[in-house]
Amino acid sequence: MSRRKNRKPRFTLSQGEADRLIAQVKHAVDDFYRMPAEGEKNAEFHVRSDTDDEDFTIAMYCGSINQHRHTMSARITKLGVPLLRLCVNGQPHRNPDGRRVGRTHWHVYTEGLDDLVAFPADLGSDGFIDDTIELLDRFHVIRKPSFQGSML
Repeated sequence: MSRRKNRKPRFTLSQGEADRLIAQVKHAVDDFYRMPAEGEKNAEFHVRSDTDDEDFTIAMYCGSINQHRHTMSARITKLGVPLLRLCVNGQPHRNPDGRRVGRTHWHVYTEGLDDLVAFPADLGSDGFIDDTIELLDRFHVIRKPSFQGSML
């Protein structure tokens, strides 16, 4: 725990800029996206801001042992700054202040703490596609790709 208390932020994005980027209306660059197979890493697709052409990467992972364990995140493509992440049925998270958060939680960029702070996620489903749509809605992606199941 002391390692995290003394951790210096990796990113210098202001909170106002992060909030602005999260709130921007965005659209998927591609019309279709093949959902990753269980255990498949580095599955990504891109979305673009409707106002300033800023590019963002949506990264996804589905657990190999437990398919109801998955993570999806949104980051600035150019700088790699993580803006939003949803962890579903993962490990409980301990925030820098020591507060513990359950297995399903959100991470939202916080100036000076990057994405270390988590808060509980109240989801209606633990389905991979449903949770992906939840992240995209929260990230204001109004035109989403059509999701196709993996062939693997």
